[in-house]
Amino acid sequence: MRRHTLLIATIVAVTVVVAVHAFDFPGSVPRFEKVSGGGVLLDAVPAFSVDDVYARLASYGEEGRASYAFRNLTVDVLLPLSMLPFLFLIARRAGTSWPTVSAFRVLVLAMPVVYVVFDLVENGQVLALLSSYPDRQHAVAAVLPYVTSVKRVASLLAIVVPLSILGTRAVRAKRLVAAS
Repeated sequence: MRRHTLLIATIVAVTVVVAVHAFDFPGSVPRFEKVSGGGVLLDAVPAFSVDDVYARLASYGEEGRASYAFRNLTVDVLLPLSMLPFLFLIARRAGTSWPTVSAFRVLVLAMPVVYVVFDLVENGQVLALLSSYPDRQHAVAAVLPYVTSVKRVASLLAIVVPLSILGTRAVRAKRLVAAS
């Protein structure tokens, strides 16, 4: 793997993450928070009951719900898709010393995809809730926090596991050099 590919993927991912969370533009977190009166996104902090989900949706107001829907159709599709190459490339780099058919290597390589799939499913669920609001979709609202939780765990594993492996390798390599 060429180093510049990982560098470009890292720059793109960091740029998108920072922009979405730090700058005020349609679809960004600051814009949603502003138009929803300080609302907390359902995909940021899950609500674990149907009533809590709908209380949050109500608290966003019409403009907040419209902003959330726009966000899920645009920025919250771009965000995980911009993270996927970065996460996959660091997972691939972390797994280079294992056999191709290693179950752990397959799991490490699959985690970024699991994260993106669950993020996109979560977006669809939120859009379904927003489009039918104020009518309730109990099953969608009840499952949403668990989809969000799986997404969050997968995203953390997709980052932490490869970086831990790469960090461990770097420390071992440094010790070998120091010992020789």
